[in-house]
Amino acid sequence: MIPLNHQLFLALNASDAASPLAVWAGGVLAECPIGIAVVLTLLAVVRQKPRSFAIALALRVVLTVAVSMGSACLIRMFHYNPRPFVLGLGRMLIAHEPTSSFPSLHVTFLFSMAFALLLQTGSRGIALFVMLLGFATAWARIFVGVHYPLDMAGAFLTACLAAVAVKLCFHKARAGQ
Repeated sequence: MIPLNHQLFLALNASDAASPLAVWAGGVLAECPIGIAVVLTLLAVVRQKPRSFAIALALRVVLTVAVSMGSACLIRMFHYNPRPFVLGLGRMLIAHEPTSSFPSLHVTFLFSMAFALLLQTGSRGIALFVMLLGFATAWARIFVGVHYPLDMAGAFLTACLAAVAVKLCFHKARAGQ
């Protein structure tokens, strides 16, 4: 699995022939979508009617992000996976500490917001856009040399499981009323 992960990384990582525009886009997409996604998520919450649905969505998003980010941090604490540049693999275009790479925290954050929104009626359009931002950031963080493709798959799975767990807890709490 590791050799395949390295091969996929090298296929997606910026080559020496990458255009300045691609390098710039990779750098922007590696960092900026989080702010955009937060604003869009707030917009989805504010648009919910009645107010009780807005509060429930806000709570669901916050809990999903907390569970997924907490899980990702626990995974990183107990499983160190060296970043590509630590192994001298590929080309690194942005500065980064040599912390564990699995799963990507940036992408976990984005996907957790997207999944929380996706599981709520009335916010699916914004959810899909936030999901696209997550995929764009996933590509960019590989392109700039700080993550592997499997780091992104781990982020996707961590966020998805957290969103489903939070949704099930909400259903169970509602059923117990």
